[in-house]
Amino acid sequence: MAGHGSYMEAAQANLDVLNSVKGPQDLTLPQTLEEVAVTQAEDLSNDEICIAIREDDPPDTVLKTVLMGLAEEQSSLKDVRVKKGKEGKDTSFISLKRGTLLKYMSETLIQKQALMGMASDLDLRGPKFREVFKLLLTIISNTFDEIKIPAEYREMFFHSFKKNLDGWEIKAEKLAKSVI
Repeated sequence: MAGHGSYMEAAQANLDVLNSVKGPQDLTLPQTLEEVAVTQAEDLSNDEICIAIREDDPPDTVLKTVLMGLAEEQSSLKDVRVKKGKEGKDTSFISLKRGTLLKYMSETLIQKQALMGMASDLDLRGPKFREVFKLLLTIISNTFDEIKIPAEYREMFFHSFKKNLDGWEIKAEKLAKSVI
């Protein structure tokens, strides 16, 4: 009969796994649409995610806002799980939902990092940027000509400008990384 006991224990363990995947048994779902609280469009005006999308914010800002929304939801689920656990209730279904949210959060972070990688393709020391920078300096020089700045003032400006540019690439790269 010793083999029979281990068979029963294995069967109970399988049943426990199945029950944990099924979710809570005391969950009641609404029977009609009237029982479901549907948020009206005008009530969404203060939702950060809706605002970010409506305002056509940059994708990295929208992703950050989505991440904050997911973080709030997973935190709420964690609080519910802890409360239900203290009450001695099965919390495996809540843990599964929270785990799914955490997975979505990690995928969103990966998307955000991919976006950042695209933005970091800005090569401040490369030939393309060098040409853009020369164009900007030419525009500044032409502006001095238009407003008839004397040559000595122009030389003073560019001399001081050159000194102020020391190490600008490092500062600009740090700035570019912090923007996204």
